[in-house]
Amino acid sequence: MDNGGWQYGIRLRSILRKSGADAFFKRIKNEYGMGMKRLWLAVCFVGCLAEGRAQMLALKTDALWDVAMVPNLGVELVMGDRATIGLSALGTHKPWGKDIKLYGLQPEFRYWFSGHPMFREFIGLGLVGANYDIKWGSEHYEGDAVGGGLTFGYAFYLSPHWNLECYGSFGAVWYDQKHYYDKDNYQENRRTGSGYALIPFKIGVSFSYILK
Repeated sequence: MDNGGWQYGIRLRSILRKSGADAFFKRIKNEYGMGMKRLWLAVCFVGCLAEGRAQMLALKTDALWDVAMVPNLGVELVMGDRATIGLSALGTHKPWGKDIKLYGLQPEFRYWFSGHPMFREFIGLGLVGANYDIKWGSEHYEGDAVGGGLTFGYAFYLSPHWNLECYGSFGAVWYDQKHYYDKDNYQENRRTGSGYALIPFKIGVSFSYILK
């Protein structure tokens, strides 16, 4: 593993600190026991992978999720003249004081029609996996969801290191959950509902910082 890869890992760490994501990860460590050392090693690994591929690497966050008080962070790696792969993670606990817990991962492959990755029109094939525990009025929803679908979007050039992406995804999501009411005094550890839903599972406006 060469020094260039570690340098990109260090640069990515620096961006995390400036963006506030590093503070978010420390909060996760304090509240949920996740080790910052493992997260740092993962960041270094991504940087080394980008250097080994000799391609661009971008760090991004979805502004719509941020406004909804759902911290999120993603990385995207260029694999060729028209292809990128990415992975985004999100998580929240009681946003705006609401009794909601949500954690998810979203891997995605994108094809860029312009021949310049991370610029102009793209179509993507994405997956989503989430765990949720939501209280909505007197109703409770607790379970897991997995699915996939197509993403369509456009990336606007802002500067050599920054761009703005607008996109939407539509697909099928399978869920397996408990659904009960406050008055049910529900205690059993079993699922009460499962099925499929056709939904727009990702709609966003993201800012991307291109490291290389």
